[in-house]
Amino acid sequence: MSRNWVRVSKFVVPLIGLLALSACGGGGGSVGVSLTTVSGTAAKGLVKQGKVLVCRIVNGTPEADATCATGTTGADGSFAISMTDGYTGPAMIKVMAAVGSTMLDETTGTDTPYSMTMRAVVPAISAATSVYVTPFSEMAASAVGTSGVDADKIRQAIATVQTMMAGLGLDLTVKPVVDLKNNGLDASIMGKQANMVQQLTRVMMAAKNAGSLKDSNGAACNAAGSSTSQQVACVMNAMAGAMTGVATTDQAKVAVILAALSGQNATAAYMPMLKADGTFDMALVDMTSSQSMQSAMQRAGMTTTAAASAVNIMMPGMMR
Repeated sequence: MSRNWVRVSKFVVPLIGLLALSACGGGGGSVGVSLTTVSGTAAKGLVKQGKVLVCRIVNGTPEADATCATGTTGADGSFAISMTDGYTGPAMIKVMAAVGSTMLDETTGTDTPYSMTMRAVVPAISAATSVYVTPFSEMAASAVGTSGVDADKIRQAIATVQTMMAGLGLDLTVKPVVDLKNNGLDASIMGKQANMVQQLTRVMMAAKNAGSLKDSNGAACNAAGSSTSQQVACVMNAMAGAMTGVATTDQAKVAVILAALSGQNATAAYMPMLKADGTFDMALVDMTSSQSMQSAMQRAGMTTTAAASAVNIMMPGMMR
C-alpha cells in the first residue's frame, strides 16, 4: 500500500472500509492493513475552517507538512482524519490558518480571524484516537520540540502541563465543548468539559486584559492597536514559552501565567454545547453561577430535575 492519505468525514464513517480498499490501488497484498483515525476538536475558542495536519513522527522528527494527513475543522471545531496505512506511532497534530479560518471569541459570541498555528502531540495513534488542540496542548507540543521526540517524552510533556495547570483543573484529554449528546448521563465529565471551556475563556480574557503577559520583545500582549487575533497568539506563545523541557518549566513565567488566568472572572461567556438532539448551540452563561448553568442545560433540552442534578455535580469541577 502506498502512503496516500485519505480524509474521512465523521459523517461518512460507514464508508471507511470502502475508502481504505480503494486507496490501495486495486492491488491484492494490503487489504489487511487497518485504518487509523484521529478525531477531535480545535478550540481557542472553536476554530472553524482551520487546516488540520496529522503528521507522523518518524525517527524523532515530525514529517514534512506536505506528506501529513490533511483535513479541515467544521463549524463546531471538530475534525476527523483517517490514514490508510495503519500508522500507530507518535504524531503531531497541527491546526493552521487557512482562507476563511476563524475562532470563537467566548466573551462576545462572535468569530474573529484565526491566524496562528496550534499543535498537540499524541504518544501513539490507534484505530480511533481523540485529541483536543488548544493553547494548553500547544504547551506540550512546544516542550517536546521537533527532534528526538518519542512517546515517553510526549507523555512526560503532557503530564508536566497538567501538573502546572492543576490549580485550574485542567485535563488535556477533555473535550472543549459541553457534550450533552454523548455525555449527558455523566455530569462529572460534563463538569470537566465546562471547566475546559471556562479556562479557554480565561485565555481570551487574559489576552485582552492582562498587561502582565508579554511577547518575545517584552511588549504587552494587549498593547494598544493590537487585534484580538494578535493578542491571543501572543498569549498562547507566552504560555508555551513557560515550558523549558518535557519535565521542566520556568517558574517565574508560570507564576505570571497562572496569575493572569486565575485573575479573570469568566462571567457572561458563550459556552459551546452539543445538545442531546445532536444540534450545536452557543449558550450565554455565567459559568460561576449554578442557576445560570442550570438554565443553559434546560435550554439545551434537559428537564429541570435532570439539569439541577447535573449542575450540582458539574459546578464543583469548575475552577472559579
